[in-house]
Amino acid sequence: MNADIQRLANNLIYDGHLRCGSLKVANQRIRYTTDPAIAIQNLPPNEVESPPGETKAAVDLSWVVDVLDPARGAVFVDTDKLQGHESRSEGSDLVYNATEIRIIKVLTSVLQACGIEGRNVGMLSPYRTQLRQLEIEYGIRLESGDIAQPLAADEEGSEDPALTNADHANDTMVYNGIEMHTIDRYQGRDADVIIVSWVRSNSHQAIGELLRDWRRINVAITRARLKLIMVGSRSTLQRSPLLAAMLNILAANNGIIQVPSKGMALAKRPSRNGSSASASSEASKPVAKTAGSALLKNRPITSNIIAE
Repeated sequence: MNADIQRLANNLIYDGHLRCGSLKVANQRIRYTTDPAIAIQNLPPNEVESPPGETKAAVDLSWVVDVLDPARGAVFVDTDKLQGHESRSEGSDLVYNATEIRIIKVLTSVLQACGIEGRNVGMLSPYRTQLRQLEIEYGIRLESGDIAQPLAADEEGSEDPALTNADHANDTMVYNGIEMHTIDRYQGRDADVIIVSWVRSNSHQAIGELLRDWRRINVAITRARLKLIMVGSRSTLQRSPLLAAMLNILAANNGIIQVPSKGMALAKRPSRNGSSASASSEASKPVAKTAGSALLKNRPITSNIIAE
C-alpha cells in the first residue's frame, strides 16, 4: 500500500506500527493511460444515466475527476446530497443501496476508460445483498458457471465472525475482470484499486452490526495498493466512532468528495427484486474505538497485514 493508505490505517488502527515495504512503494500512485476528464467526455451515452428528457451533459461528473485524482490515495465519496438511502429486499431485512451501486457503475466505467484493467480492481461491501444487487444490475455470472445465479440469502452478521481466509474461489463474481467480494472474504488479498460500498444510509443513523466490528473496517481499508475509494453516507457512518475517526482523517487530507445533487440521475428505477423501505429504526449503539499496540496481540488479521 502507498503512503496515503498506510497513513489512514496507522492513524485509525495501528498506532504507527504499519510500514510501507519501501520508499518506492510509499510513493506509488495510480497511473492512467487516459486522463479521467477526457475519459468522461468520451464515455458512451449509455454509460451515464441521465435525468429523464435530458442528455449526459446535464449530469455533473466533475466529482469523478476529484475521486480519481492520483494525488489522493484514499478518498471517501459522500452520497448525502443525493439522499441515497438504503433499501430492504422485499419481505426481509436484507439491506442494499441502489445509489451506491449507480455511483460504482460510473466509477468502474471511467476507471476502465482510463486504462485500468478490471483485474486490478476489487469491489467490496460488508453486505452480500449489495453484491447480489450488483449481480442483477450488471448481469454478472459466477465464475464457476455460465449462467447468472443469485448469491445465497444473507442476514446481518452471517459472514464468518472470525474473518477467516477461507477459499471462496468458486463464489467469485466477475464483471469486466473486476472481482466482487464481501469484505470478510477478501481478507489476505489486495488490488491496485479497491472500491468499498458501505451501504448504510438512513435518517436514524443506524449502522447495523456488520459495521461495528473494527476488524472488518480494518480489512476494508488495507486491501488497496494504490487507490482506496469508499462510497457511503457520511452522516450515517459518523455514528460509528471508528468510522467517524476515519472520516475526520480523510477530511483533514482533502479526501472527502461530495457528489453534487446533479452528480447522478436521481429518477428512481423500478425495483427488480426488492422494494424501497424506510430506514431501520434500530438504536445505534456507539462502538468504542480500539487503537494502538494492543491490537497487535493475538490478532491474526492484524499480523497478516503488518507482514504484507
